[in-house]
Formats: sequence, C-alpha cells, structure tokens
Amino acid sequence: LTIIEDTLSRIYVIQNKKIDIEKISLDDKKTYHLLQKARTTGVFQLESEGFKRYLRQLKPTKFEDIVAMVALYRPGPIQFIPDYIARKNKKQAIGYLHPKLKPILEKTQGICIFQEQIMQIAQKLAGFSLAEADILRKAVGKKIESLLQEQEKKFIKGATENGINKNIAQRIWKWILPFAHYGFNRSHATAYAMIAYQTAYLKAHFPVEFMAALLTSEK
Repeated sequence: LTIIEDTLSRIYVIQNKKIDIEKISLDDKKTYHLLQKARTTGVFQLESEGFKRYLRQLKPTKFEDIVAMVALYRPGPIQFIPDYIARKNKKQAIGYLHPKLKPILEKTQGICIFQEQIMQIAQKLAGFSLAEADILRKAVGKKIESLLQEQEKKFIKGATENGINKNIAQRIWKWILPFAHYGFNRSHATAYAMIAYQTAYLKAHFPVEFMAALLTSEK
C-alpha cells in the first residue's frame, strides 16, 4: 500500500497526473498483457517464479482469474491449478454433477475454490440456512470427523428432499470434500487480487514511477 501511495505521488509530481487508484478499469489491456507475460516482479502476490510460470500458462484475461489464482497458489489447492488453466484455455471439458452447480462454479471453471462456494452449494442443493452452511464450512475446513459425519447425513437428506437423486447427492458430497478442506475465503482473495491488479496496472502504465517507489521501499 505504501508503494502504491508513493507511486501515485511520483506520478503527480513528475507527470502532473492525479490517478484515482480505486477507479481504474478492471479490463485494462495493458495490465493483462503484463500479467500474461509474467512481468510481475514487484507486483503484490504474483512475483514468485512459480506464480510467473502459472501466469504464462494461464494468460489471464479477467479479474476473476487473478482472484482464483491468489486463492489456489497455496499448499494444498495448488494441485488444482493445472485443471483451472486447462479449462480456462479450453483444453479440458467442464462438467457438473448437477445443473444447480453450474451458476455457483461457472466463474471458477467448474472448480470449487472458495469457502463461500461450499456454503452456496449447501444452501442451493441441500436447503441449508446460511448459519447451517457456515457450520458445514467450519466442519470441513477443520476436519472435525464427528461433525463431518453429522453434516454428511444432513446434506444428503436435504439434497434428496430437494429433488436430487441420492446417488448424485453422495457423489457431490465426496466431490466437494477435497476442495472444502483447502477452501480459501473469497473476500480475502478478492482483496489481495485487487492490490495485485493495482500494482500491475501502475507497473504497466507508469513503470519508472512504480520501480522508483519499489526500489525506495526495498532499499
């Protein structure tokens, strides 16, 4: 955040331009070109060699890609990145165990990435209340075995009462468990992705001012 503020101050002094960083376009072609080429040294969250490799493969084209990658690039969910990239690049088909899953998972290439998606699945497919869905989120996230068994019965019962075949309901439950163990909070991932995008935008459009601020900070 200090680097962003320092960059904006330098742009104002050197170029006499006042940039409102909160109002920049999230569809900026120059920024996505920088991300696709993985020129992300100094860009928040996206500057490790591993992340650069995945950015080159993914070729992000929308803000949602950055949000997903920030959530996936951690121990555990990193195993799902190749699938996300393959589906994004139309090299792997996206299928859903039930049509009701599509609106929940469509933005993340059919992969369950966020804790909020687990909660939505419980609500839309098994009739959980928001409070009940949050209990499920905690149970799978913390791997509380006794609570998990209880939640499994409740989920399958709710899904079948909601018109979903019992066999499909059981398959959905087993399918979401690995994702649920690693699920990241979407609101956190979005906040991180926004700062990542803002720093990438500044580097793409004002590289001299951005690098001066970065070097000043790092010295």
